Amino acid sequence: MLKQRIEAWVIRDIGLTEFDNWDAVLRFATRLSIRNSIIACFMVAGILLVPHAFDVLLNPLLRDLAIGCGIAMIVSFVLTMLCSLYMGYAVVHLARTRLEFRQLSRTDMLSGLLNRRAFIDDLSQVERGHLLILDIDRFKQINDRYGHLAGDDVIVSVAKTLCEITGPAHLVARIGGEEFAILFRDAEFADVIAMAEKLRRSIANRLVESVHQSIAVTISGGLADITPLRDFTAVYAAADQALYLAKSSGRNRIVLERDLPRTPHQPEPVRLDLAETAITAA
Repeated sequence: MLKQRIEAWVIRDIGLTEFDNWDAVLRFATRLSIRNSIIACFMVAGILLVPHAFDVLLNPLLRDLAIGCGIAMIVSFVLTMLCSLYMGYAVVHLARTRLEFRQLSRTDMLSGLLNRRAFIDDLSQVERGHLLILDIDRFKQINDRYGHLAGDDVIVSVAKTLCEITGPAHLVARIGGEEFAILFRDAEFADVIAMAEKLRRSIANRLVESVHQSIAVTISGGLADITPLRDFTAVYAAADQALYLAKSSGRNRIVLERDLPRTPHQPEPVRLDLAETAITAA
């Protein structure tokens, strides 16, 4: 019972503090030092009462209590503060290292975007929105003709353009070698189409300067709807099918999931002309 109470007290006391910055450590160390100083004072007072009861003390009790408690409070406060600051610094360093590691584990090192694992984790928690999968057209030919360094520059340039246009409201990730994905959250369908078309045009109109070469780049994409009735696998498969159709029908275009051929069990899709919809939305 005593052990459980001590554990509960420690957990409650430490749980109130987030050891992620130096100020939090300093506050905790000060609070713990004051508490230990008070405890040390009572302990010294209790110890001094024993020799006083046997009339062993050479000085008056109050004088010895004042001296003993004063020394005990100073020593316990200083020692507790030093130990707390030392351990607190270690905990803060560990917390920051853990945060940096978590960020690195979620980040694609080349593009600076979310990686595939982090994007899938975030996407699986969304019930409504739109998923756009993009692929750089003829990326292998770029690598073969200009070299892999130029290919890396192309990936970085495309990633930068995607982030500039989508902004912080939407998630952008690199989920493969030359494949990207965008999760549109809290956006109207017409606005998503317009933004997807803007992405396509911006990348097509911007030359990538690399190794003294100007490289023309285009992308193709597939757009699918995220609904509570479909899991991640179904949404991703639909966007991937739309991307495949964009690739096979000429590249440098965005194909909607609603434009995919129907299976016998699917309802009649809504046919949309992407260019006209984008102009209307804009």
